[in-house]
Amino acid sequence: MSSSDGIRSRSKPASGWQRPSLFLLAGAGLLLLGMLTGFYLFFPADALKQRITQELNIRTGTDVQIEQVALYPFLSLSANQVNITSAALPRPLEIEELRVAPQWLTLLSNDPGVTLQARLMSGNVSGKLQKSGLISAIATGLRFVLPLQKPMPLNITGTLKQATLNGATRLDTETQTNFSLRLNEVLVKGLDILKADSPGLDLGEIILEVDGQGRAMKIMTLSATGGDLDINGGGTLLIGQTSAVSRIKLELQIRPGSTADPSIASLLELAGKQGPNGFYSLEVSGTLAKPVLKAGG
Repeated sequence: MSSSDGIRSRSKPASGWQRPSLFLLAGAGLLLLGMLTGFYLFFPADALKQRITQELNIRTGTDVQIEQVALYPFLSLSANQVNITSAALPRPLEIEELRVAPQWLTLLSNDPGVTLQARLMSGNVSGKLQKSGLISAIATGLRFVLPLQKPMPLNITGTLKQATLNGATRLDTETQTNFSLRLNEVLVKGLDILKADSPGLDLGEIILEVDGQGRAMKIMTLSATGGDLDINGGGTLLIGQTSAVSRIKLELQIRPGSTADPSIASLLELAGKQGPNGFYSLEVSGTLAKPVLKAGG
């Protein structure tokens, strides 16, 4: 027998083993595909919606209503028309669509996480949340109408052009927090100092940048430009369990804008003399529940 015949004779068992193995793998694949198809087709969406609603109501103390829940490939869960009502919110929060999906690369780690995407208030929010509480999020294009009753009835409107957050859900001592936002077309309505026919106090564009560790936050930048007031400032914020025990200290430089209502300039004159470039110095201090505004040094 030649060496080539020996090679052919030894290769026959391998080819005979490969053929049924391919059929076995194909059959297993079709079975798995059928199971997944059945899982998605007969997914108990109503039961899951009820369970999610109950858990959110209990854990958050809010009233949550969800119109529809659906499961998509790769275990992506979608909830449509989510309505959240809470005493802590000035008005119900309506989320057009909320989608949650696992971060597949973290599932086998000690800190698995999920990704979140939401459409609300004519804008978008996306983020990542880990089991440890680490969170990163970005929001763009949110148009807001914020009615306030305290310390006086006001209505604030505008657009959140962009906001970013990197931090954690628990403000432990070692937790690092970085937060920034940019608001456009901010308008405050309901101020008694303005004329009756005034559209409101135009604050233009507002920029806020905050860095912190634990519960101690440093307000690096607070500015308002392009409106009735030019504002620059910074300060500190100590976050407590409630607004009544959270303390703030802000040092502000404010001057009326070129198109400001004359009554605004008259009100600022009560803060004392103008400093360089026409700015008045003001200070905000006390608790978040009852801040006190006074003339700065």
